[in-house]
Amino acid sequence: MKVLLATEWFPPDIGGVASHVRDLAVNLRSRGHDIAIVTRKREDRGEWPFEVIELEHKDFLRFLWGLSGNGVIKKILDDFDPDIVHAHHAFTPIPLASIFSASINGYPTVLTNHSAYLYDYNYLLKTLGFVAFPFRSIIGKADEVIAVSNAAARFIGNFAPSVPLKIIPNGVDTERFNPKGSRRLREEVEADFIVLYVGRLVYRKGVHHLVEAMKLLAKREPGILLVIAGDGPLKRSLREKVESLGLDKQVLFLGRVDDSLLPDLYRSSDVFVMPSLFGESFGIVALEAMASGIPVIASAIGGLKEIIIDGVNGILLRDVDPETIADEIYRLYLDDTLRLYLSRKAREHVEKNYSWRNITRRIEEEYVKLLEEAALKQYDKRIDVFHRLRLKIPNYFP
Repeated sequence: MKVLLATEWFPPDIGGVASHVRDLAVNLRSRGHDIAIVTRKREDRGEWPFEVIELEHKDFLRFLWGLSGNGVIKKILDDFDPDIVHAHHAFTPIPLASIFSASINGYPTVLTNHSAYLYDYNYLLKTLGFVAFPFRSIIGKADEVIAVSNAAARFIGNFAPSVPLKIIPNGVDTERFNPKGSRRLREEVEADFIVLYVGRLVYRKGVHHLVEAMKLLAKREPGILLVIAGDGPLKRSLREKVESLGLDKQVLFLGRVDDSLLPDLYRSSDVFVMPSLFGESFGIVALEAMASGIPVIASAIGGLKEIIIDGVNGILLRDVDPETIADEIYRLYLDDTLRLYLSRKAREHVEKNYSWRNITRRIEEEYVKLLEEAALKQYDKRIDVFHRLRLKIPNYFP
């Protein structure tokens, strides 16, 4: 079938939505589907084995008003003529536009919600004022909503209470992220034990607590190294904190890491820490770490507490503070048996429940269901027209 995926973010953009759409597109294509992506314009988008249609929209309000029959999304629909339109994260212009235009032009539409709540306040100040009033009605035009977790489902339910909802989690490439392979980072750094963080350097991710935990750990065992892979607005302040705490030898900043290097980075580490404070609908990087066979220490919030079973395939933090984080890291540092047990169970859990092969199949099933429902609606409409004509001109029909 022909599937149009609508997203504001697509690689080289980083983050959960971008990687989810990329992996879904690749897996759908490998199963024989014709895929196109509609996303915002970037100069460094790169080459992909499917069509990537880029849109430029500096003025969100003007873009929203352009959703008439002659709008930009309508032209894309006419040219590509998809069987299904699948929008991702409807709090941004392109997914909103795609839901609206696809629905009024008769295309089956599904929305995947990736958020547990809106946390980007700067973005909200600029755009939410334009979409708050029509938002529920636009979301309500989708034929189905998919949520990546129960937390994401509860949130989107506030905006689309009457739309059928299905929970299908994010997936992970279990062949790419696996325990076997190179460990170049391990060879390049001098450390007895590597703690890894991968993600944006923003307040809600709690990285500052992790850095402060390293001060406590350095007093117990100076051979523990924290590796931070990612970029963001807190980068400078975190570096200053590391310097002020005297942790130059205990904390290594890698900056933004190319996606191709992530499997090696995970395998080179002994433990992965995700100390998010709020707004964590799922946590794809936690899945990648678990698939790579390293234990995860994470906050007991949002989708993370749905992925991780405390003490079985990972550790959930009872409190997100430097002391608790340091204690849990040190516990795994001392206990090789526990660390290996959690690693094995994490890999098994991901293979069984979150491999992209299984997730793609489940999403395909929703596509087929929507197409069948659309065909049935068209049939019902034709029957309804026939009966109305028969009532109006009874002598014409036998």
